[in-house]
Amino acid sequence: MSSWPPAGQGDGALAADRLREVLEAVIALGSRFDLPSLLARLVEEAAGLVGARYAALGVVQDQRLVEFITYGITAEQREAIGTGPRGLGLLGLLVDNPRPIRLENMGEHPLAVGFPPHHPPMHSLLGVPVPGPDRALGNLYLTDKLDGTPFTAEDQQLVVTLAAAAAVAVRNAQLYAESERHLAWLEAAADVGQALLSRIDITDALRLVAHRARTGMSGDVAAVVLEDDAGQLVVEAVDGAGLEVGQVLDREGLLERVIESGRPATDDAAPKWLGQDERAQTVAVPFTGPGGADGVLVVVAPGDPILGQLPVDASMVELVRSFAVQAALALDRAQAQADRELLAVLADRDRIARDLHDMVIQRLFATGLMLQGAARMASPYEVVTRLKAGIADLDATIADIRATIFELHQGTGSNDIRVAIREVVQAATAVLGFAPSLVIEGPVATAVSDRLRPHLLAVLRETLSNAARHAAAGSVQVLVTARDGWVIVRVVDDGRGIASARRSGLGNLSDRANALGGTLVVEPGGVGQGEASDGRTRGPGTRITWRAPISA
Repeated sequence: MSSWPPAGQGDGALAADRLREVLEAVIALGSRFDLPSLLARLVEEAAGLVGARYAALGVVQDQRLVEFITYGITAEQREAIGTGPRGLGLLGLLVDNPRPIRLENMGEHPLAVGFPPHHPPMHSLLGVPVPGPDRALGNLYLTDKLDGTPFTAEDQQLVVTLAAAAAVAVRNAQLYAESERHLAWLEAAADVGQALLSRIDITDALRLVAHRARTGMSGDVAAVVLEDDAGQLVVEAVDGAGLEVGQVLDREGLLERVIESGRPATDDAAPKWLGQDERAQTVAVPFTGPGGADGVLVVVAPGDPILGQLPVDASMVELVRSFAVQAALALDRAQAQADRELLAVLADRDRIARDLHDMVIQRLFATGLMLQGAARMASPYEVVTRLKAGIADLDATIADIRATIFELHQGTGSNDIRVAIREVVQAATAVLGFAPSLVIEGPVATAVSDRLRPHLLAVLRETLSNAARHAAAGSVQVLVTARDGWVIVRVVDDGRGIASARRSGLGNLSDRANALGGTLVVEPGGVGQGEASDGRTRGPGTRITWRAPISA
């Protein structure tokens, strides 16, 4: 074993050609800015510099080997050897005492522990630490010169010089990666702001925030967690595996510290609700959600063992915090703009509703009164029948307009269930050949939950399709109401009757009702037999009543 030689000392001055080789190797390392690529090139250059058959770089973290980059060993050999070394024996000696070591025969050293099965035989050894600011970043191990001679002091000095240059190259690569990281976070914040300017939905915007936070840290999962009215922390958006939207998280620990202090916090392990690798790193920063809700942007990233540099450091935490602040401001501006637009829409709806009530309904009502008076004076039965049918149509039109006025006052957009119901009924017009009548009664908008909504719309589509394709109906009446703890859909037609109903479709309606704790009743007696207003003979008709509890 020899000690680390002072600069300029050794077995003699380095030959000019060998100095040139060192310089070329240093230049090759300096051109690499990707850290994994740089380290692989370092191992290769070290082996070529001293003519070693095998070379390796052991990355040290917390006084143990966490990564082992090899040269000269084939992929098949690595697979046969299995797991990498744990830093025992001579490898551990350099970890514990980071000073150069040179041996002619490793097997004769007291700390030699031998090689695992399928490992190629090795004899001579040259080990040199890669220096860092306050500790060795790793160790270079070179074995068995190609010419069969032992490593010399000159070889040692060459590798020491290369290791010193490599340390500088590694730091440059880290600085380059840090600048790239800053640029990536600036672009991420700009993307969120640009998306919100293009009127992206708030839910999609939160999902974009989580996505950009995860990719910015090369993380496993990122989530936007907001406090609800009950004080629970709920996952509002997630990118990655391990969490679900709507999941309630434990307030204790990292999330609670961020909420209470209003400052970022980190942990050297993944949160227990993820069950991730213990080497993972978690960073959580304050995040203000839409409407001023307190929340946290949390990102979980794997520990990066390359030269002991984990992706979560003070600069990374500041980048995530700055991104969260900018994203929250963009969300706040977008929410304010959406609120202003909604107020303008509601004001316009109020104006339209007033016009419909003051002008259209009054004129229709007056026309209906005039027709009623004409019906009393008319004598032919056919004339009276037609007048009464016209009056009934006017009454139905007035009811539709009043329902529309109510929706104009109450509805806030396409998510309103009443709007969706009308769209389904209107879509059935093309198939039926006429417009079904629709009545919506009661607080349907507040009674229909997100879980109940798709079932209700599916029931409407199925019953209207049945009336069009199998019942040959000429008139269909639809009633959707919420009362006494139930949401009720009733569809009545004047078609051929129950025998014509499609059983598979009725089975689906029954299954939906049973799944929600409701009922399905199919019975004869629709609009009623006799002559319809268009002269067509009515059939026995079918009445389908589907019910589900509001609590479903």
